[in-house]
Amino acid sequence: MEPRATIAEVLKAGRSVLIACHVEPDGDCLGSGLALYWALDALRIPVVIACHNGVPASLRYLPGADRVVTDVGPDQAFDVAVTLECSSLDRAGRLAEAVRRAETIVAIDHHADLDPYAHLADWDPSTAAVGEQVAELIGRLGVPVDRRIALCLQTAIVTDTGVFRYANTRPATLRLAADLMERGASVVDVVRPVYEEQPASGLRLLGQALGGFTLHHNGAVAVTTITPEMLAAAGASREEVSGIAAALRAIAGVRLAMSFEADEDGVVRVSLRARDGVRADRIARSLGGGGHPAAAGAEIRGRLDEVVRRALALAARELGVGYSGEPATS
Repeated sequence: MEPRATIAEVLKAGRSVLIACHVEPDGDCLGSGLALYWALDALRIPVVIACHNGVPASLRYLPGADRVVTDVGPDQAFDVAVTLECSSLDRAGRLAEAVRRAETIVAIDHHADLDPYAHLADWDPSTAAVGEQVAELIGRLGVPVDRRIALCLQTAIVTDTGVFRYANTRPATLRLAADLMERGASVVDVVRPVYEEQPASGLRLLGQALGGFTLHHNGAVAVTTITPEMLAAAGASREEVSGIAAALRAIAGVRLAMSFEADEDGVVRVSLRARDGVRADRIARSLGGGGHPAAAGAEIRGRLDEVVRRALALAARELGVGYSGEPATS
């Protein structure tokens, strides 16, 4: 039996299900998770959806966003735990222990690598978004796709393809998006809240970050740093850092963009966006993180300047160029 068919049978037989999103969730993870949540709810299967960080402001329009919890009790047990885009179990954050307690662990992922922590896995790196996998799974569950589910799945697809601009967009991706539009979830319904309703504070922060970027490795790598002082000056939250690396990747000649956000506790959050054959996920894994070839990230404890130097050395290795800590050019 195919993995998705097997997973569908396990879910239908489940007396309780936990859907665990990865830390720092994106539109693909939360959209897919909530689509699956509504499908299981329609089957009257008790289900909990949880995310270590909760729901970012830009994704709170998703149907069911208010049902996402940030933790489950230590005594709460589930027949089935489904992880979404968790290439390793630690990507589930504080939910990892609850996942381990489940009788059956299901991993649904499309990253380049997946640790063998699950009893069942739907691992398909060929898909543009894990939303494609969940859409097929919902079909196997026999649940009709209403507008609520369609909007969640459309969010997954639109955000993970960069509104169909990224190389991961396949003909099957566009066909699914068209089907979801026919079910009431237009692309505009996603683009407006995610990309076109940004708070002024986020744009102030973006301006600071773009004003201080530097170029490295003959212009192939763009770097910017975000400090607590910059966040305070812009009146911005940590959520508003997302998108800065993607903006840097738009610079002509840049194949890898990296943003580094330092907090007051000595943790540096690295966001990487790549193109033209550069693998952001390889660099992220070397830093203790993970992600996709075009988009990845990591969290490291250390001094900001040391983390930047380490990441630049890894970028040089990925690009196949030498690096001796040369100064940046802007």
